Amino acid sequence: MDGSADGMRAVVRKVLSFEMTIAEWIGTAVMLVVPCLAVGVVWLAFHTGRLDGGDPAHRLVVMLGTIASWPGLLLAEGYLT
Repeated sequence: MDGSADGMRAVVRKVLSFEMTIAEWIGTAVMLVVPCLAVGVVWLAFHTGRLDGGDPAHRLVVMLGTIASWPGLLLAEGYLT
């Protein structure tokens, strides 16, 4: 094998051997999820057309779905308009 493959393998082993506590995993997840949720809330604030009509349970489901799936909605709106 060539030297670049061995170097790459060493880097992969080093990354995979890194240990994290449960608190560190939770903190990492929070740091990744909070910005995505914030963008989803902003997206929902500017795209409220889906919230018209329906009962409160339907509105809640639509709100949560919009917040969770804003990247797909962004792509769909860009390609469909």
